[in-house]
Amino acid sequence: MTWFLCWHWVVMYRAMRRFRQQALDAGVPIWQQVTGLLAAGLGQGISGFDYYHFTLYRVAPTHWWRYVFDFQLPHFHHAFQTHSISQASQSYLSCKGIFAERLAAAGGHPVATIANVNLQVHWPIDDWLVMAPKIFIKPEAASRSQGCVTISKPEQWRFEYAEAIYEGAQGLELLKSRLPMGEYLIQPLLEHHPTMAKWQLSDKTITLRIVSGMNEEVFTLVAANLELNDDTHRRFKVFAVDLVNGTAVLDAEHCAVLGWECHDAKVILPHWTDVLAEIELAHRLCADVHTVGWDAVITHNGVVLLEGNLNWGLNVLQSVREAPLLPLLCQSSPVFLKSMQ
Repeated sequence: MTWFLCWHWVVMYRAMRRFRQQALDAGVPIWQQVTGLLAAGLGQGISGFDYYHFTLYRVAPTHWWRYVFDFQLPHFHHAFQTHSISQASQSYLSCKGIFAERLAAAGGHPVATIANVNLQVHWPIDDWLVMAPKIFIKPEAASRSQGCVTISKPEQWRFEYAEAIYEGAQGLELLKSRLPMGEYLIQPLLEHHPTMAKWQLSDKTITLRIVSGMNEEVFTLVAANLELNDDTHRRFKVFAVDLVNGTAVLDAEHCAVLGWECHDAKVILPHWTDVLAEIELAHRLCADVHTVGWDAVITHNGVVLLEGNLNWGLNVLQSVREAPLLPLLCQSSPVFLKSMQ
């Protein structure tokens, strides 16, 4: 009742304020947007933001069920994982230390760990900076960039955390007071392949998100995204990657930011066959997990896996491809296809 009487209307208003011009530019009049938002929100519980993010104004309402929406996300991975996951696989994907140990033992390439610390102990930062020019600190258990710190020392210690800069010993104490409690891994900050540096203006590390599937020992790839950093807007610019040849197309807007004189630019990811081999090796170490979202960095020497995620993001895959997720999963998962039928 809260959704029907109140929250739907609030979300609809906010979504229209932000995105109505985008739909108008696509030739969708206001009256059509309003009727579509009402059908989505009151008919199927779909938020106004999802209506615009997935450009549902271009899709017949009878096909909206093919998407996975925000309100379905808490239940989707649980339903899609058709059998229980072993404790070994849970530990492998939830503990970054165990992940690195098992992957390295199998011949894979995780990020090297320099030390393990917590907020109460002394941090020998000068010793760490001898081992690597820049240091990356991340929680043992966290998602995306939460609790992650970058350390460098141009003249004195310099810490970057949550878009803020802390310097020197006093900055370290202030930083520690703002970090979440827990255990942290100390690792060298990875540098992406030099060929990729011209694809963004930021000097932050370029990452890949790759989703793979495993069913009865049969490995498949679901989708891959290239995540480029945008320091101006403090976000990622995401582009779909062709799984066959490891290419991505940078759109006209991004090319203009880079100063390239082209509407679209196709870029080729280096070491793509190594990326696929590394993902398959990593997934076979948790073969009872139906799908995993992997974070990877392509360096000059090859691919390095950062982590695997049980609850990988759904919305970005759909919005980047302007296509629903469920048919995509059906193509790569016989088990899911049978359940849909």
